[in-house]
Amino acid sequence: MNKVLGLLSLFLLCMSCNDPSEELDIIEEDEIIVIPVVVHVLRYTPAPIDVSDEKIHSQIAVLNQDFRKKNPDHVNTPEEFKHLVADVGIEFRLATTDPKGKPTTGILRSEGEITGWEGFKENENTAVEDLKLFFTEKGGQDAWPPDKYLNIWVADLSNRHGNLGLPGYASFPGGDPRTDGVIIDPRAFGTLPPLNESHQRGRTATHEIGHWLNLLHIFGKNNDCEAGDFVEDTPSAYSQYNGSPVHPQSSCGSHDLFMNFMDYVDDQAMYMFTKGQKERMRAVFTPSGPRRALYEHISK
Repeated sequence: MNKVLGLLSLFLLCMSCNDPSEELDIIEEDEIIVIPVVVHVLRYTPAPIDVSDEKIHSQIAVLNQDFRKKNPDHVNTPEEFKHLVADVGIEFRLATTDPKGKPTTGILRSEGEITGWEGFKENENTAVEDLKLFFTEKGGQDAWPPDKYLNIWVADLSNRHGNLGLPGYASFPGGDPRTDGVIIDPRAFGTLPPLNESHQRGRTATHEIGHWLNLLHIFGKNNDCEAGDFVEDTPSAYSQYNGSPVHPQSSCGSHDLFMNFMDYVDDQAMYMFTKGQKERMRAVFTPSGPRRALYEHISK
């Protein structure tokens, strides 16, 4: 009888050890998280900007360099900040299976008169249903389930003069699943033409996906040194930087980390995430994190 009870206890113990749900609670520091991506290309027919498959693939390649510290230009980080440069341990792959389980290239295309501005929520009173970009029936494209995919909409964000008005924007974790993802103008997407002069290296997507993974800008809100990004190893900065500044630049009593992906400098002037930013991004996949469901899906 004791032998039977012993075997039963051993069996129950092994069942507990092999419980996948318990294994998923732990995200090892060196674990590579691979996120499926769907790219929704909306071709604005009054003033079309073509986005080739090759341009899309070039963007995915940039993301996999920037989030893995494989971008060659990270060596340009000033000596005082080099110890902070992080391999975030996140990679991106175009989806191979759609929400119904059918094969896909991960690229969806449509034509019409919807622009990226029709997904931009100007204030809290704007109803999600009024954001046509995110609804197929209104001329946009429906989001794929954000607990299974990262949605990227490539859509025209021209100003009234026909020039690039805004490179992109993103949703933070925990928002409406119908609008969950990143929106980028074709001229700030990938590394193949057409491209805006300040957005030649595909870093708009790196920046906006940083927001999608819960990063804030590294500079203070409303020019305030006290309002930071809640990441300890990014020095406080009084305001954003633009263009291609030369190190060192100082504010708030220290040199500024303007070469970080979460500032507003030109693509060629940004090239690193910090270890603290890595921790903040990966925290969204922990058991209490807002993107836990996505992690559980891709970890099956």
